[in-house]
Amino acid sequence: MLMMVHRTISRIASLCILVGVTCGALLAQRPSTLRSPDEEKLIDAEIGAFRHRTTDAVASAASSWLDVLYYRLNLRITGIPQYLSGDVTVRGVCGQSSPGFLVLDLTNTMQIDSVTVDGRRAGFNQQASSFSVTLDSNYRVGDLITADVFYSGTPVATALGSFIFTSHNGTPLVWSLSEPYGARDWWPCKDHPSDKADSADIIVTCDSSFRVGSNGKLTAVIDNLDGTKTFHWEERYPIATYLISVALTNYAQFSNWFHYTATESLEVLNYVLPENLVAAQLSLPSAVDGLRIFSDLFGLYPFINEKYGHSQFTGGAMEHQTMTSTSTFDEDVITHELAHQWFGDMITCASWSHLWLNEGFATYGNGLYREKKYGVASYRSFMTAHLNRARGAAGPVYVRDTSDVIALFNGARVYSKGAAVLHMMRHVMGDSLFFKSMYAYANTPSLRYSSATTEDFQRVCEQTSGMNLGYLFNEWIYGENYPHYVYRWHIADSGGVKVLKVTINQSTGTSSPAFFTMPVDLRIVGPGWDSTITVFNNAASQSFSFLVPTAVESLQLDPGGWILKTAIDGTTPAGPSDFVLSQNYPNPFNVSTTIAYRVPRRAEISLDVFNVLGERVATLFSGTRTMGSYAVDWSAAGMPSGVYYCRLKVLDLATSPDAFIRTKAIILLK
Repeated sequence: MLMMVHRTISRIASLCILVGVTCGALLAQRPSTLRSPDEEKLIDAEIGAFRHRTTDAVASAASSWLDVLYYRLNLRITGIPQYLSGDVTVRGVCGQSSPGFLVLDLTNTMQIDSVTVDGRRAGFNQQASSFSVTLDSNYRVGDLITADVFYSGTPVATALGSFIFTSHNGTPLVWSLSEPYGARDWWPCKDHPSDKADSADIIVTCDSSFRVGSNGKLTAVIDNLDGTKTFHWEERYPIATYLISVALTNYAQFSNWFHYTATESLEVLNYVLPENLVAAQLSLPSAVDGLRIFSDLFGLYPFINEKYGHSQFTGGAMEHQTMTSTSTFDEDVITHELAHQWFGDMITCASWSHLWLNEGFATYGNGLYREKKYGVASYRSFMTAHLNRARGAAGPVYVRDTSDVIALFNGARVYSKGAAVLHMMRHVMGDSLFFKSMYAYANTPSLRYSSATTEDFQRVCEQTSGMNLGYLFNEWIYGENYPHYVYRWHIADSGGVKVLKVTINQSTGTSSPAFFTMPVDLRIVGPGWDSTITVFNNAASQSFSFLVPTAVESLQLDPGGWILKTAIDGTTPAGPSDFVLSQNYPNPFNVSTTIAYRVPRRAEISLDVFNVLGERVATLFSGTRTMGSYAVDWSAAGMPSGVYYCRLKVLDLATSPDAFIRTKAIILLK
């Protein structure tokens, strides 16, 4: 992961040299105590290096009438040869009278040898990604059902990894990453995030030189005296199937400690590759800072009776319950995965459509960690990067089609825009009510150690704050895009009283919504005074009037950068004398950027984008413009990364037929 970040910085540096920008000044703005807040870092770490694998998902076929209470995985895993065999116990409550079949999820690359139900051998039939078991007894609603499945095979990895046999320095390394649909690739289960087991046992027999990292507490290590050891992990908190994990190799081990009272401590247990031990010992203590910060914000670490920790693997990063798997020790990644222990692990999205409740929350949690540890400027820098990234989001934050895993985990949409929604909520509600609401959500009894929908979160926020937040959720979670504001202002002198008149126009590029309803801050500056007022903007075009003491020198919309937006001051000063092409923003950009320009009088213009070969790749506008300020978005989807040139060409009809040209270099960096 760190190599990926370094390559990105190198590409930025190369492109900056081409256009004569000094990147050193840009990078110098970041706190020296933090690594580069690269916008792709968290998402790339979680998705890892497995984009080439199958990503089309099949919905869980498991019986909806079964309420799973308990899983017991008893596995034997060898790296050479690459093989897994074992038996898995699934125990649950029957929710239907006399079901004829029990269906569980399991990919048919794993071969079932036999199945027993409540101790009696049962017939079964395997399909591509599930199997059905014949039930002989007449089970009634409320009865317990216990199925034991004996199976073996070599798992075939899908999606983001699911189950991987690899190596490091010539030693086998085996690990799992089941989010979102990969648990069925290596063990029989009900593979849906909403049905959590109350507890689980994960028992792994492997080479005696290995350690096994997994969920909960390590309660036994048995030497089998045949070159193997058996590791028994007990998870006694509710857990979703995709969060059950194993990771095994010749790990080096060390611990840090989170002292949450004067006399009580939580072990942070770290299993790392021996060649990375020193780097891990230097970096992983940041998790202790995160445990303190998040416990203060959201309530004590939710698995306090067990542990927290890390198992190093090669799959990016994944918030496995009580033991995150990670390939990097980067502070941002480590704290992002830690935030998931509250949002994702303790409270899990009820369906993958609500994934932002996991990823948007963990991304925003990362920003809060920066704020508490490094100060407000670090938080602002982090959120500015994610607001810029969120402008490239396509579709609602709520993901309707969850079948494509890479699309489901779209960084701009679910991570960055999800975090942006929380950032905006914070300003709408105010710090006090926002943090009370976040705490209340994390401590609502019906949601703790269970699952939640967006509506559950909205309900808690509204009950805690007393505010109606329907417009915010409807437009920002279920709607698309973001507002493009153009505002204008002027002073009217009426009988010696100065009146400031402000008009706000917005467009969204979609009918869902046609405009965003938002409280909007306006900063007004005049000779000797500086004031910020808030207006409630609930129309596509709206005007406001205010009494002001003296002349107004400037007015800025959303000066604090709380809203995901673009904003152009369309006010034309008296006597403009020149055409202006502004630098695009953001720059460098990924997919989408905004280009603003000013026309001092009626003129025929064209606004075009050219590549480095001088070939026109886009015409953004061609025609007549009257006096005013304008902005246009350019979506570079499908275009390769590199330097492009935006050219404003003007035939000034008011003076002469001579062409007027302004050019700006812009950087597309994917």
